[in-house]
Amino acid sequence: MASLKEFLAGEADKLRNEQSDAMTKRREWIAAVDRLLAQIKDWLQEADPEQILMIQETSHQLRERMIGTYEVHGLSIGVGLREIRVTPVARYVAGPMSSTGTIRAHGRVDLTNGFSKYMLFRTDPIADGIWIIIEQDGYRTQPFNRESFESACRNLLE
Repeated sequence: MASLKEFLAGEADKLRNEQSDAMTKRREWIAAVDRLLAQIKDWLQEADPEQILMIQETSHQLRERMIGTYEVHGLSIGVGLREIRVTPVARYVAGPMSSTGTIRAHGRVDLTNGFSKYMLFRTDPIADGIWIIIEQDGYRTQPFNRESFESACRNLLE
């Protein structure tokens, strides 16, 4: 049987490895969200030549068992008194169901006006930018692209 000192030395090594892995995964997730937000901002700027949108970056502190506590950005998109929030939910989430089974998810970000919601699921952590969008009502799944984003925005702002 190992002494307490030997046991704690082994635990320290294990903890260092877990923390390093968690930090790598946390950084990768935050970077993926930042790239998603940059794409959304580009689409919004291209769609808004009148510059009526109020786009503000928001900050969210999340805590997940696998990667710890971290700060990640979101967006607030305002038109007059109406607002859409782009809110990161988590890196580790259950994937949505589809007609062919469960879709593997590597993160979720919500688009919401406070009443209705669209969920964005990252479906591939390696091929960056692969997201799907699911409308809360009816759970229709489609690729997340400019067209599906603009449709969701129109619905949330009506």
